[in-house]
Amino acid sequence: MKFRGKVRLITFSVAALGLFGGFWLDSSLSLDSARTRLEYVYLRSLGDLTDYVSGIKAALHKSVYAGSPATRSALSAELLAQAGGAKSAMASLPFSGEKTDRFNRFLSQTGDYAMSLSRKAFAGEEISGAELDNLKMLGEYAGKLTVALTDLQARLTAEGDSIVQNVHLLNNLDEIDSLAVLDDDFDEVSEEFSTFPALLYDGPFSDHISRREPLALKGLEGVTQEQALSGAAEFLRCSEDELSFRGEGGGGLPVYTFGTEDSMVNITRQGGRPVYYKKAGGISAARLTTDQARRAAGEYLAGLGYGPMELSYFLVNDNMAGFNFHGTLSTEDGQPVICYPDLVKVTVELERGGTIEFDASGYVMNNHERKVSAPKVSYEEAQKAVSPALRVESGRLAVVPTPGLDEMLCWELHCTASDGEEVLSYVNTETGLEEQLYVLQKDEHGTLAN
Repeated sequence: MKFRGKVRLITFSVAALGLFGGFWLDSSLSLDSARTRLEYVYLRSLGDLTDYVSGIKAALHKSVYAGSPATRSALSAELLAQAGGAKSAMASLPFSGEKTDRFNRFLSQTGDYAMSLSRKAFAGEEISGAELDNLKMLGEYAGKLTVALTDLQARLTAEGDSIVQNVHLLNNLDEIDSLAVLDDDFDEVSEEFSTFPALLYDGPFSDHISRREPLALKGLEGVTQEQALSGAAEFLRCSEDELSFRGEGGGGLPVYTFGTEDSMVNITRQGGRPVYYKKAGGISAARLTTDQARRAAGEYLAGLGYGPMELSYFLVNDNMAGFNFHGTLSTEDGQPVICYPDLVKVTVELERGGTIEFDASGYVMNNHERKVSAPKVSYEEAQKAVSPALRVESGRLAVVPTPGLDEMLCWELHCTASDGEEVLSYVNTETGLEEQLYVLQKDEHGTLAN
């Protein structure tokens, strides 16, 4: 072969190899990208599944203490929604067919069993002890599954593992194989509960919620970016030159955002009020007690001009203490009322007692002038709505939000179960019906309502 021919052959060979290599690299990168996207879908679905199963556990737990048909019905509807979400998340994960079938049957039976007890309660029939035991048993299995799914997420994060490459991690969840199964009578969710009309209603998915305006800002003038900058500097106690404009946002609560090197604050575009603040940085040690931090949080709110506020729940974690404060009112006849919708959250670092997070969005969205009538149902009458499984320890009046973000006046009854568990029952002061139910969770880190 002539020299020129050899050169052509080598050139074409190199070009072909380069072209092949390019295709191979492009295919490899595309495959990696596809795997990354699939991994994201799996992780997102696993997180959603864990949240839904945790919600099922909480709703089943509360169902044991439901004292009225209305409360039981609301919890049953919540269970059906959580079960539906769990099924949807489950369908996006690479579970084996056997585990999927077992899990879906558990979810269907759980929702349908709770709904059957709701129909029984509305018919005026008593819920038997055996039926309450079934709810407890279902809740225990949901709790075991929640722990297993949470542990799996933690393992994937800690070890940098991939669901795409290690599908067996999902299918080794023995808790699914041991899930409780009730009688075949409860195999499928009743069709009568499968569809709902698209109407405006007092519920969490009603269209009127997305159109709601911040009540505390009603009638206030809009502010310019320059005016908001001045308010941000005053709030952070710094010069305007130290602040940079970070943009606008807020959705239903439009805000201007400003920040320094370690802090950011949102100022409402209507009224110019500071509605959210956060300071970055770690806290090396906890030197203050929870009571000292609570007093610091209260003084912080007073310094911002907030009137009397009452502490409800708190949580201590990572050398920080977060406090939930609520507004207070009085009825027309002078009875004190706690107002839960008027919520302000303050987080204090436990090293020096400084505020590192402030969130008044709940207060700004809900606070308005209220006229609270005297309750028609007395404290003594309200206690009749509570489950026989609970003993009422104390009570007070409270304005509570409904699922549709309206408000109602209730008796907040602090109850205990036979095992010492603490439960809050909310009884409507107009109808005498139990409207809401929360189980208190108390430990060394604080008190939360679930």
